[in-house]
Amino acid sequence: MLKALWIFVSLQVADLGTTAAVLRLGGVEENPLVRHLMAFGPLEGLILAKLVTVAIGVGCFLATKPRALRLANFVFAAIVAWNLSIIARLA
Repeated sequence: MLKALWIFVSLQVADLGTTAAVLRLGGVEENPLVRHLMAFGPLEGLILAKLVTVAIGVGCFLATKPRALRLANFVFAAIVAWNLSIIARLA
């Protein structure tokens, strides 16, 4: 289960980086919650969102919820892939 947590954290870092790249290229954040947090500043809002998300992932780990972490990993892998496709279109 520790491996799933490390994958989760790695995907959060990848999502942060790819989302920041999309924003730099003129793209927009589609997640309304993250967009709301970006009122603190684009990068600050993204970092805050990722910190909250990692805290939830750690909570799943501590509560021994491996299925939740695995599902989240699939979802965030898809999000990172989507971000990469947007980067390819905007670049």
